[in-house]
Amino acid sequence: MACFFPSKRISYHKEVAMEPMSIIVGALVAGAAGAGKDVASQAVKDAYAGLKGLVVRKFGSKTEVGSALKLLEKKPDAEDRKETLRVELEEAGAAQDGKVLELARFLMEVLKEQGASGSHFETRNQGDGAIAQGSGAQATGKGGVIIDGDVKGHIVTGSGNVVGGGGQDQ
Repeated sequence: MACFFPSKRISYHKEVAMEPMSIIVGALVAGAAGAGKDVASQAVKDAYAGLKGLVVRKFGSKTEVGSALKLLEKKPDAEDRKETLRVELEEAGAAQDGKVLELARFLMEVLKEQGASGSHFETRNQGDGAIAQGSGAQATGKGGVIIDGDVKGHIVTGSGNVVGGGGQDQ
């Protein structure tokens, strides 16, 4: 049985990285939303234009990527449009393109620096594991434990693992 009191954190976890397609779609969605605003900086507009231009040049003639992007720009918060873009990019193989991924990461960095990325996150989890997004978020994979608080004693997880506390046994 566990007895714990909030104030100290003990974390047992594995890192969960965003997969390439989520980075690309997330960057295009955030870029479309940010670049469409009058207050967007020129750096955001340029970074979005660079990523969008590359994606359309590389994949637009083979798939409906260009059309999906145009629809997304009109309503960047529409879930169906995000999913359509994801499907088109997956069919085009965009996640395997290192330059597209590089520009998507660059756009996300520019948005972060400009404070324009807001709290938009997009990701997928396949198989065992967890995803945590946002400021201060933590994730643990299968069988992992994250405990926030001053832990006294031991914690027994559902699988029978015993996690030692940070303080004295009580």
